[in-house]
Amino acid sequence: MRGDHWTVVARSILVRSGSSVASEALAERLSFGAVLLEMDMVGERLQFKKLQGEGPESGWVTIKVKEKVLVQRAIDALVLPENVLRLWALSDIHTDKKENMQWIRELDENAFQEDVLILAGDIANTMEVLEETLLLLKARFQRIFFCPGNHDLWMQGWKGGNSMDKFHAIMEVCKSCGVETTPGILNTGAGRLVVVPILAWHHPQWDTEPELQEWQVPALEKTMADYWATRWPQKLRIEDGSVAEAFDQLNERCFQNVMQRRDEFQAVVSFSHFVPRIELNPEKRYLIPSSLAKAVGSAYLKERVEKLKPDVHVFGHTHFGYDMELDGIRYLQAPLATPAERVWAGSLVTLGGFPIERKPCLVWTSDLGFASTYRSSWSKYYQRYGRQPAVTDVIPSLCCNLYTPSSASRTGWIAGRMPIWLFGPLPSRIQEAEMVINEVRNITGRAAVLQRSAKGREKLPPSSQGDPKMLRGEEALGLHAAGAHVFIDVRPPGAAGGCIPGAISLPHPAATETLASLDDDVLLQLCERLNAKSGNMIIYAEEDESSWDAALLLAGYFRIWPTAMAVLDGGWKTWLHSGGPIQESHPS
Repeated sequence: MRGDHWTVVARSILVRSGSSVASEALAERLSFGAVLLEMDMVGERLQFKKLQGEGPESGWVTIKVKEKVLVQRAIDALVLPENVLRLWALSDIHTDKKENMQWIRELDENAFQEDVLILAGDIANTMEVLEETLLLLKARFQRIFFCPGNHDLWMQGWKGGNSMDKFHAIMEVCKSCGVETTPGILNTGAGRLVVVPILAWHHPQWDTEPELQEWQVPALEKTMADYWATRWPQKLRIEDGSVAEAFDQLNERCFQNVMQRRDEFQAVVSFSHFVPRIELNPEKRYLIPSSLAKAVGSAYLKERVEKLKPDVHVFGHTHFGYDMELDGIRYLQAPLATPAERVWAGSLVTLGGFPIERKPCLVWTSDLGFASTYRSSWSKYYQRYGRQPAVTDVIPSLCCNLYTPSSASRTGWIAGRMPIWLFGPLPSRIQEAEMVINEVRNITGRAAVLQRSAKGREKLPPSSQGDPKMLRGEEALGLHAAGAHVFIDVRPPGAAGGCIPGAISLPHPAATETLASLDDDVLLQLCERLNAKSGNMIIYAEEDESSWDAALLLAGYFRIWPTAMAVLDGGWKTWLHSGGPIQESHPS
């Protein structure tokens, strides 16, 4: 494994310029006791960089001649780096996108020169951009470990055969760029850490959770580009898992070597592009479309990770930030994702301060060990609510554009839950909330002008996803009595006349437009109360305009269509005229 230390145990040994024993012999020989850093190994030939002792700075030596050992592994003869060593991680950098390439170019050229980077797949669709990106990163990091992702093996611009041929060509490019694709060792004052790349490919058999039976979902082959963007040798197919098995077999030799030496290492970090465990992928009701769950992970990969039992496993592919511990293994995903995803779904992409801060995600340092837990929206969401894959009838509105519903299906969230994006870091929440606010202002700004001239709500221009339902007084009274709906009072604080019993106070715009910036615990409690019941949220104010604006805003926050909201037509006055019950104290 690259990074191993070796010591010369013969009196002196011959050094050659290349891996072949016929290559040029150097004039200087290595002396007894010299400590060597392994750079590569071909059979019994070791490529080294000298760390201490007398002899050439680099070259190739023979490990043993017949039964005579010339150099041997030297676990106790470590030469430790003087500086703190840091291990970083990135995935899904997609530098075909100019904004992503610029993100890489703007990484500090000096800050990571002593550091190591894990690059967990999906650099680029084309070989040219992939190689350019590797060279940019290698100029910034001392060592880089890489395994290809699905996009890296797309046939776009590739004329050299099939996707497996492209894989082998990528391995050669990595070698020429000095990028490592096999296990390697980091020797530090904190002991020895081994980094283990694991090759994989997705297969549909990995997904074992229930389908969305209440919805007609497009077929995987029609929605996942890997099925038409890659080409495989004749006997290999994604559908039957044979591509995944073929990639897994490529791990065997290196993996067995690591397993045999597992006890030598104080820490183990493995990585893959694809997802090893189904718990690290959102449930089907949150995927667009849900069939993508069958193009995410590998059972072969899961088995290898469970055998290895690393301290941390880094993965990629889904473009969701993750920091989750399962069965004693910490799983991290730090995707750069696409520029559009960082804008419109930044809270789902973000892992701690990454990628807002222009640096990869820190995994480990030689002085402090593994990094503290990072905040991520998906991890926090599942920590709060657990996993319920059997719930297939209800899905958020934004996820169902590609589906045909049945009579048994409905849009929305499971009652009592806060939307996932609001579990994200504060800067991401504020950015996404501002987008919702601006969209609603655009809609209601136009609406207000027409309302004054037309004097009719029915003539207002609809929002892009429909309008909230307007409730008459007697309808609202019946729904309140049924107890399946949350009533929300958006009047200013201290409004005269009491309120509807059980209503939640959320003054508009003072409280609605600042909702995403609330303290984490306050935000969580408020959102769970707003979404406490399975029925529509019913909004009321002194007049319709505030109710209408607030309904659109809450629909945007909860990622549901406005048609899933309701507004009490005429507001508080209608409730009074209809003889509805009144709570004298103001709502909480």
